[in-house]
Amino acid sequence: MSTNKTVAKIKVVPKKTGYLPNIIVLFVVVLFGVIVQKHISLPQSVIRPIGVLVMMFIFYSAFYKPLISFLTLIAYLPFSKILVGDFGTQTTGFNLTNVLMLIVIIGWFSRTLLQQESFFKKSSLNFPVCAFIMWGILSLIKGYFSYGSVYFETFIIPLKRWLTPIILYFIVFNMVKDKETLRKTVITMMLVILIVAFMAAIDYLDVRYASTIEKARVGGVFEQSNTLGGFFVYNMFLFLGFFFSYFPNFRYYLMLIPFLVCFRGIMVTFSRGAYIGCAFGMIAAAFFKNKILFAVVIFLLIFSILNPMILPPGIRNRMESTFFSDKVLTTDIEDLRDPSAQSRIIIWKGAIEMIKDNPLFGVGYGLFPSVIPSYAPIGNMDAHNTYLILAAEMGIPALILFLIILLIMIKNARWLYKKTKDKFIKAFSLGMLGGLFGLIVVNMFGSRLNSEEVSAYFWIYAGLIMAAVKIEKRKK
Repeated sequence: MSTNKTVAKIKVVPKKTGYLPNIIVLFVVVLFGVIVQKHISLPQSVIRPIGVLVMMFIFYSAFYKPLISFLTLIAYLPFSKILVGDFGTQTTGFNLTNVLMLIVIIGWFSRTLLQQESFFKKSSLNFPVCAFIMWGILSLIKGYFSYGSVYFETFIIPLKRWLTPIILYFIVFNMVKDKETLRKTVITMMLVILIVAFMAAIDYLDVRYASTIEKARVGGVFEQSNTLGGFFVYNMFLFLGFFFSYFPNFRYYLMLIPFLVCFRGIMVTFSRGAYIGCAFGMIAAAFFKNKILFAVVIFLLIFSILNPMILPPGIRNRMESTFFSDKVLTTDIEDLRDPSAQSRIIIWKGAIEMIKDNPLFGVGYGLFPSVIPSYAPIGNMDAHNTYLILAAEMGIPALILFLIILLIMIKNARWLYKKTKDKFIKAFSLGMLGGLFGLIVVNMFGSRLNSEEVSAYFWIYAGLIMAAVKIEKRKK
């Protein structure tokens, strides 16, 4: 009996892997960045054998060092739109994202079997995430019965791309079982975020003298400027969280550098939603850190609004272009000057009417652009609002489930920040609080979670937050 207890204790001791996984992943991320930045195009005769060898190594590592394949997947995801990784086959579904996810899942299951652990850990987030997935599938089925097999064939792949990032929550939550894995995962994500930000700043050098703002906007690895801006808002507060939590340790002043590089990344997207989201993320991070700091941030924001000349010219011009020049501070939402902003008001009004007509299951996944002309005098367009498009396409229950997921993430991130004595986890949780509040605001002005490449990190964060809570509670 005592022998069994000894074996059980040995199993829960995390295996030290050193910095090898992070070094390998850093090399991979830099390689991705160079390929994208330099527009390198390799012949298929080179890509295929290299791809096979790399996949064999990653598959092997899934059994012996699963952290390598796990971190490689996380590092690759933001680049997956521009580096599809189909190995030249053009086969639907056969791409690097799916291959890496399959390898990671195999590693997760094999490790669980070897350690004789349960496959799925319990969490307050499990049920709402599963229900959210099921409601999305029901919206596709509803669309099938309403529009037939052509609809199903058209949207089954987009739905799969919508579901794939959500599955990452379960993978991350069940694979991150100790502080070492949590630390390496967060560090990997921060390295990726920094490289994406540097790439955006470099891209702007080629278009900074463009004749219009639209031509000067940078889309980066997502090839869409608003999406890139949203990505930075979701992620940049990780760096600020470490600066705030380790202050006044001089070494962590360096965390301000990647934070400012990300802020520069937001600037060159010229995304108004990202500007506003960044401001709210800053307010939230300051609020949870220190009430005096919160008051200072509020004062500085109000001062900048009242004195826009102190703002960087790009931000000032972009925000002022939204309104008539003599009504920059108007509260009348109809007094919008920019055609893009005007069209959003029209779309939002039409979306509300659409929701009223289809409150339970919506009009069907993916159908908003084709249905909106029936509710608003406008062409086929996206809702430019995550909350409205969720309710319009999948029904009000889907929106409620998503809001519950957000609330659970915020509640647990706040619990971590208040309860943990571990500075790394405290810094991570503070960064999450800033990023989550920024995300809430950004998605009011655009559908910034409908892209597999950018929403992946949101669901990874969900897994990391819940895993960190498990780790903290296990210590008590």
